[in-house]
Amino acid sequence: MSMKPEELRQRIKGLIHMPMTHFDESDELDEVAIRRGLRHALNALKGEDAVFLITGSTAEFYAMTDEENMRVWNIVLEEVNGKFPIIAGTGRPATKLTIGISQKAQELGIDGVLIVPPYYNLVTKEGLYRHYKMIAENIDIGIMIYNNPVASKLWIPPDLMARLSKIRNIIADKENTPNAVAFYMMQKAVDPKDMVITTGLGHLMFSFEMLYGVPAFVTEMVNIAPELVKNLYKAATNRDYERVKALIDKLALYDHFVSKCGQRRGIPTVLSASTGGGDIPLYLSIVKEAMSLVGLPGGKAREPMENITTGEKEELKNVLQKMGVL
Repeated sequence: MSMKPEELRQRIKGLIHMPMTHFDESDELDEVAIRRGLRHALNALKGEDAVFLITGSTAEFYAMTDEENMRVWNIVLEEVNGKFPIIAGTGRPATKLTIGISQKAQELGIDGVLIVPPYYNLVTKEGLYRHYKMIAENIDIGIMIYNNPVASKLWIPPDLMARLSKIRNIIADKENTPNAVAFYMMQKAVDPKDMVITTGLGHLMFSFEMLYGVPAFVTEMVNIAPELVKNLYKAATNRDYERVKALIDKLALYDHFVSKCGQRRGIPTVLSASTGGGDIPLYLSIVKEAMSLVGLPGGKAREPMENITTGEKEELKNVLQKMGVL
């Protein structure tokens, strides 16, 4: 049975883990590999504050059919088995489509849904409000808004987020602004009793936003280097800023590598440097290759995303060694 929205809001703290979706040589879902990745994370997160965030951007929801997404949900539900809250990405380009797939998530027992704004046509502020309000009125589980300007080409501003937070079951924001000041303004605009604002852009942004008391950050690193991000969260909680800096310096070796790979390739984009970059088509395959290097299932990202070269794999191995992961 799904958690009540208020319970889910209170449980969103610590590490928001993003399991990868693995595909076999025939480009079909690899259930064995998915389960191995989940079991690794469950073991690593035992006793920790954590949430499992599935079928989002990093899990390649957009490259899967609804049936494949639901198959992943069932696998995760079986493996997690109530140990941690589960939030599933159900955002679709239109309101009716999002309602339908979100209702299916609720029926299966998912605790909450992650909903990115409509990502084809741009909409007005009132259109956004209606979109989320109608979804909330048609499901009973908690909703985490995915405020991602790269995916949707728009950003929900603090005044609108505050208004949305008053809707009963809209309880969280995966906030992907790359601007720490904008993040602060979002937190100040929203009553924490209504909505929890989380760091959506990972450990590097968390190192700035932790100063504002953010309770949780999204990270792919549980798949690769769980001890580093667990220790980062604990150091931030203890306000041990020297420890935070030391851990970030290690983790940043990985982020620098991802960025460097992205710079080698062109990406046709209208996005500004503040909202997107050349690493976007690559980061999925880099996570998967890193998992392979640490002895977990890896594989490729589905088309049309890029996969890294043999030479880049060797570079990545060296990076992981410097991080102390290998």
